[in-house]
Amino acid sequence: MAFRNIIAAGAMTALATATQAIAGPAEIKAIETLWQNPQDAGALVSESFARAVPDAQLTALVDRLVEQTGPALSVTGDKGAYMIRTETHEIPVEISLDDDGKILGLFFSPPEALTAGPEATLAAFEAMPGTVSYLVTSDGKTLFDRHSDAPLAVASAFKLGILKVLLEDIDAGGSDWRDIATLQPQDKSLPTGRLQNFPDGSPLTLHTLATLMIAESDNTATDMLMRVLGADRVAHALGLPTVLTTRQAFALKADPALARDYNAAPDNEKPAIAEKAASGPLPPVSAVTGPMATGVEWSLSNEKLCALMHAVAAADVFSVNPGPVRAGDWQSVAYKGGSETGVLNLTADLTAGDGSRFCLSVTINDKAAIDETKAAGLFTRLAHQIATSGK
Repeated sequence: MAFRNIIAAGAMTALATATQAIAGPAEIKAIETLWQNPQDAGALVSESFARAVPDAQLTALVDRLVEQTGPALSVTGDKGAYMIRTETHEIPVEISLDDDGKILGLFFSPPEALTAGPEATLAAFEAMPGTVSYLVTSDGKTLFDRHSDAPLAVASAFKLGILKVLLEDIDAGGSDWRDIATLQPQDKSLPTGRLQNFPDGSPLTLHTLATLMIAESDNTATDMLMRVLGADRVAHALGLPTVLTTRQAFALKADPALARDYNAAPDNEKPAIAEKAASGPLPPVSAVTGPMATGVEWSLSNEKLCALMHAVAAADVFSVNPGPVRAGDWQSVAYKGGSETGVLNLTADLTAGDGSRFCLSVTINDKAAIDETKAAGLFTRLAHQIATSGK
């Protein structure tokens, strides 16, 4: 889905309402059996799980994972959190069983390639198709850099600029987290998110909007905040001459002729064209899932993203979703990413136990779809290596 947040690309989740009843060896056995015989998935899951995830879907998912990573050499862990290790990858797994030993809940995180160190992980990023840039810093000092000053399309990562403006208003006393904004018809955008389905006039606090924007990359929450705060201020925070709302971006992408006009127009004429595009009905999702339209995006460098993340990382809205980072490796995690077809960004501000602060930002742009599962797994691996390398 265009402009979505990357949590665990390619992963599958099924949540159950019952509490976990069996742990330890039984959970390991269930994982091993599923990995070895994915075609028999239906015999391993509970009725509630089967209703949420059809057997064929689970079998196809595990088949893909096994094809990508190989046979399991070991499954280790306890109390619902496990690690499948193959010859080439580690795959974090969360699982819960019912009283009969059937799977109630299951979550596979993206496979992590067993690269030897950060250099090898970054080399794997570089080997991916398309244009790749990255920046890794420690307390402001650059550890690794590849074209980090070059602006590339970053999709939903631009939302960090909105959060920065909001935090500035709150710090200055001009706004309060509890202030209410009212959902207007023109705010409604396409998914990701849920607010597009809320009734017109719904009252929402600024804190709720910011949390949905960061944790779920809710595009309607994003556009509400841009209306409240002002697009000009957001553009200034991003260092851009103009900035699109997500609704405007979707509308332009669905109208190639108008998108060409927008791209060719001088900066002072772009807002009127974008507003014209967004004044009509929302396009169908199928009209916006193709490769990015030239100029219809948010182009930022890794340097700018790390600076934005540094300014906003203390906000509690980041506590909901750590993204593709092992949260247990860090004292705190602030993550925001974004993607559409041919665009991927992953950016995290990470605080170690000793207070050291790191920024990891990776951007990939390509003419074709990007392997988001592979990229998310590499990002997880990179963050873990930085956490354990003593850098």
